[in-house]
Amino acid sequence: MSSNPDFDRWYAAKSAKFLLEPSSRLETFGNTLVNYHLISELEDRPGKIRVREGRLEAHKPLVIVPDLSSIETEGLSGEAKAYAEFLQSHEADLRILKYGYRLKADNYTEYVVTDSLSAVVDRVKAEVMAADDGFSAVIQGVDEPWDVALVELWLREVHRSAGHNIRDLQKRGELF
Repeated sequence: MSSNPDFDRWYAAKSAKFLLEPSSRLETFGNTLVNYHLISELEDRPGKIRVREGRLEAHKPLVIVPDLSSIETEGLSGEAKAYAEFLQSHEADLRILKYGYRLKADNYTEYVVTDSLSAVVDRVKAEVMAADDGFSAVIQGVDEPWDVALVELWLREVHRSAGHNIRDLQKRGELF
């Protein structure tokens, strides 16, 4: 790690490689457990590879309705006021999905092996593929701050699942 934590976080996020992503999307009407396997080389210890395994709990997406009745338009142009009134009259059509997740330090394990990175990656990928779990991911990332890669995983899964979740909510009449 460097002396700049902002750089370390950016570097950890950008260098995360998603080797296997979940084949299933986040659940629309309930929480989802995503199993992760994060593989990283130990800094300054050649041939030592750390594997962390755990779960991310993605919460059921919540539908948020913005409160537009409190928009103050003082000092705005007539067009801006008219647009605010338009939004207020269509408030029922505006919905946002809010996703949350939980990562607890007590629900992961880690172990260190002596092998090449590619051999460990191949072995972990093969084990995950053999388990045929639609909610598993294999990630290669930095050893510190390793959990930044999990935030990236969560963001990727939210982005990948949002359209599907919106369609499910629309079918049930819970969105629009």
